[in-house]
Amino acid sequence: MTGAVREWDYHRETPGDDLAARLASLGAEGWELVSTLEGHLVFKRPATTLRERVTLDQRRSVFRHFGQPLPSDEPTDGIDQASSPGLDRDDPIAAEGILHPGVLHLLASTGHTDSFTICDAGFPVPIGPERIELAWVAGQPTVLAVLGPIMTQFGVDRVLIAAEAEAISPAFVADLRAMLGQTPVEVVSHLQLKRLGHEGRATIRTGDTTPYANLVVIAG
Repeated sequence: MTGAVREWDYHRETPGDDLAARLASLGAEGWELVSTLEGHLVFKRPATTLRERVTLDQRRSVFRHFGQPLPSDEPTDGIDQASSPGLDRDDPIAAEGILHPGVLHLLASTGHTDSFTICDAGFPVPIGPERIELAWVAGQPTVLAVLGPIMTQFGVDRVLIAAEAEAISPAFVADLRAMLGQTPVEVVSHLQLKRLGHEGRATIRTGDTTPYANLVVIAG
């Protein structure tokens, strides 16, 4: 029986002075150097499948699953937005409906006992798990601003933090415990937290500048 033909994405660029850094960066993103053509570098990597892309239908299904209204500029396909509370346009991070497609896809595809990391701006994001970049200026958004909407729409079994956070950023830990309520908080070393990040499904990087403001979220 003939197997399916593998599809590839291709990327071409002209080498510059930062060649070594670019090769390392592209390699980390899964690109493989396949040719040096007329002074250009040609790379390839496996093309994403339809299942791996966040399509409009997936976006709508996630909103329906969590009972959230669609954005006003998106066709509703008959969904009655008037029966649901509206989005807070002044604070899109804390809106009742999470808008970021990468976060939506992560929540929809994360199963029981799976984990993901929400980290500050300085955390060494591991290579391997998906990287979801939310940082846009220093300090924004914060880790807790991102965690809050996730807690209202996603089942969390427990949250892991570093012992260093308790010692160096006690106000952050106090706010975190207040937000989590009865959800358990486990304390591990910062080194162990970084190792756990490699095992998670994704890392959500924020602009938070609070020292050791990093979490590993375990799905319920």
